[in-house]
Amino acid sequence: MLDFSRERILEILKTMNTRIDQTMLKFDKGLKDYIDFAEKSDKFSFRSIVVPSIMVKEIAPIVKTPVAGVAGFPHGYHPVETKIKEIEYVGRNGGREVDVVINLIHVKSGNYSEVSSEVEKLVSSAREIGLGIKIIVETSVLSDEELVRVCKALLTHKPDFIKTNTGFGPRGVSVRDVLMIKKIVGDELKIKASGGVRNAVEALNLIMFGADVIGTSAGIEIIKDRDAILSSVFQF
Repeated sequence: MLDFSRERILEILKTMNTRIDQTMLKFDKGLKDYIDFAEKSDKFSFRSIVVPSIMVKEIAPIVKTPVAGVAGFPHGYHPVETKIKEIEYVGRNGGREVDVVINLIHVKSGNYSEVSSEVEKLVSSAREIGLGIKIIVETSVLSDEELVRVCKALLTHKPDFIKTNTGFGPRGVSVRDVLMIKKIVGDELKIKASGGVRNAVEALNLIMFGADVIGTSAGIEIIKDRDAILSSVFQF
């Protein structure tokens, strides 16, 4: 049952930093930009800092926050063997988790046996090297039927999280996405809501409706917004 009590809202707001995967996945930024982003983000005790796989080895040694990489990003149409190599690279270079995009061409082709096979291999690969794994399904391009079938495939192989969006699709995450996923996976999989989350109210809303983690490049801004809400609305 959904809990919209004042106590629940306050609990989420006060712990919001621990629910944020602070993310930078830009191809037009250099090493100095990534280091600056990571050092600034490290002060906020976020759940993790997410960077491109090639940047994990540069960022992991300089921050206290756990670092995650990505694989098959952002479109997911790499061969599964390539994604597995990228997962291994993340693990070898100090990553603690990896966010992997499924092959959406298989989904759009209705080839759910291949979807299931890929997810099984990806989860097994991450488990073998001790990495947490989130499977990105890109809700922005899926029909309701496709999302339901993908969720069921993930339930079979139990990644740690189902992640909604890359942030590179035609839209960001919606509450409807989270509600649909939650209806299928219940408490068996955690949900990472990502894509277009820019302020504390949006993050709060997604968590209230079932998201466990928020993926965003605006984590610092969200926490500053959260602080303003707590001081002005709740006078906490």
